[in-house]
Amino acid sequence: MLEIPQLDWRTGRLMGPCCVELTRTITDVKSIFADQEATAQLDQTTPVYKTFGLADTGRPELLYATTVIYPGQVGTEYFMTRGHFHTNTDRGEFNITISGEGAMILMDSERKTTFEKMSKGSIHNVDGKLAHRVANTGNEPLIFLCVWMSDCGHDYETIMKSGFSQRLLCENGSPGLFPVP
Repeated sequence: MLEIPQLDWRTGRLMGPCCVELTRTITDVKSIFADQEATAQLDQTTPVYKTFGLADTGRPELLYATTVIYPGQVGTEYFMTRGHFHTNTDRGEFNITISGEGAMILMDSERKTTFEKMSKGSIHNVDGKLAHRVANTGNEPLIFLCVWMSDCGHDYETIMKSGFSQRLLCENGSPGLFPVP
């Protein structure tokens, strides 16, 4: 009998023999932040986020993972995930916020960038045509569950090269989008 994965709702940790854990530190994601001087000032081993997810078997199937983004900022920019497009634009994903506060940052092919506020219980249906990343805008870990089809494909390279057209910054204690200079 297969062991069923278990989710610790308090910590966001997904556990089981088929689960994979990944930690991204400042060193791993420093290139996504605008203020490289502020990035260099931080302890490079500081965790920005962790993911706990099912291993991809190569078969067409629903996959899921939890992500825990820690509270923090690089300059005025919130800790966030790397962000990506789906290579199969017919395949979207959905995200359910378990705890914390954050923002789902979305960008279309014309580079129009928007964001949706994330809070406990919010559900975000991401169109497969949109680039997306998540930022923690609160003072506690942001924990969310993501579900996607295994054949959606992840294009991180385009975001690494071109970024998003706007950045989510903390302005007077609140998140807002600002054009990239």
